[in-house]
Amino acid sequence: MDKAVDLFYRHGFVKASIRDIVRAVGISNSSVYIYFKNKDEILFRIIVDVGADLLEELRDVTRRHDDPVECLREMIFRQILFSINKHKKMKIYLEEQYLLPPKLRDKALKQHRQIYDLYVSKVREMGEKGLLYTIDTTVATFGIFAMINWIYRWFNADGRLSIEEIASGTVDMFFRSILREPDGYLTTAKGEG
Repeated sequence: MDKAVDLFYRHGFVKASIRDIVRAVGISNSSVYIYFKNKDEILFRIIVDVGADLLEELRDVTRRHDDPVECLREMIFRQILFSINKHKKMKIYLEEQYLLPPKLRDKALKQHRQIYDLYVSKVREMGEKGLLYTIDTTVATFGIFAMINWIYRWFNADGRLSIEEIASGTVDMFFRSILREPDGYLTTAKGEG
């Protein structure tokens, strides 16, 4: 699996072959078929495994917080860190899943829906408590994913900002745009850039 992740990350799912994987591992072609029917199943396993890890991380956050704002704040923060810590798998998860055959894609999308539902429930709860500007729950939730899901592409570990600083800044930017009174929930000082 690790070799498949490396090859799919570097070359993309389409260009990496079973032959490339077995050559990297040092086994015969037939050995792979003991565990997987085909290359699609390898991709599916990578996507579902990283999705399960992310889902568990987010569920763990929801179990620790009663306040929906604090919960959502930590969910976003943790998912950003998760996406950098598992950047190879996240690239595959985000960019290659459309290549899955329909049955496997549908199974993967059910897992994605569970992640979406965790986020939408927190946004909805914040709205019900009157904490938000008037904003559609779906728009706010997909806005979160739009912010989170591309950081792994531009983040530079040797850059000026740490991933924690980027995650905090991203969370603050999001909450400044949707909360009626965000100051009590921001990590950066007012006016700090």
